[in-house]
Amino acid sequence: MQKFNQRITIKKGELFIKYGQELTAVYGVEEGLLGIRFLTLNGKQRTQVIIGPGAATSVIDVVKRITSSPYEAYAYEDTTIIYITKEQALEGIIGDPTLSLAFMESLGDIVFTLLERLESSSSYCPKQRLILFLRNLNDPFQVEENGWYRSKYKFTHQDIADIIGTTREYVTLHLTDLKKKGLIKVMEHYIYFCKDFKTLIRPELYSE
Repeated sequence: MQKFNQRITIKKGELFIKYGQELTAVYGVEEGLLGIRFLTLNGKQRTQVIIGPGAATSVIDVVKRITSSPYEAYAYEDTTIIYITKEQALEGIIGDPTLSLAFMESLGDIVFTLLERLESSSSYCPKQRLILFLRNLNDPFQVEENGWYRSKYKFTHQDIADIIGTTREYVTLHLTDLKKKGLIKVMEHYIYFCKDFKTLIRPELYSE
């Protein structure tokens, strides 16, 4: 199996992949968080997904022979990236059953992400985008802590506002409402979710 044997470290806020940049490698996050943002149909830039340790980007682009990046990637915090060249990636996927399986899993993750991008498009109001963000953050494999399930990553209200394209005050208002309803709680910038959060939050997605 071809191992990811090269690494770079990028500082928080630093651009890693630019729009139109030539894609020459498959990148994985070893430590930290990498934000992926696209241009929406109305020309606004929006972060659509944040990937953490163990996740990869540009896999599908390399396999499909896409030569220039349709997105920007930036360090959401200080982040260590590991990578292999696209030639190494293609050789490994074709010649190694384990990598082929990993590729199929990656494809499934990317399809899911694309669906979430459609859900989070500009046709949705800020409240709906906030709820979709929280649903994505609510990982089914989170560890239970006294009946609550903590998100893997910390986010300030301003962080969330930047991701979903609204103001910090708006995020604070609606997170406070969800806390009063017993759906979430926030401690040290970690969001904790109640049991069956995704089911219980569904009516909020379509409420005024």
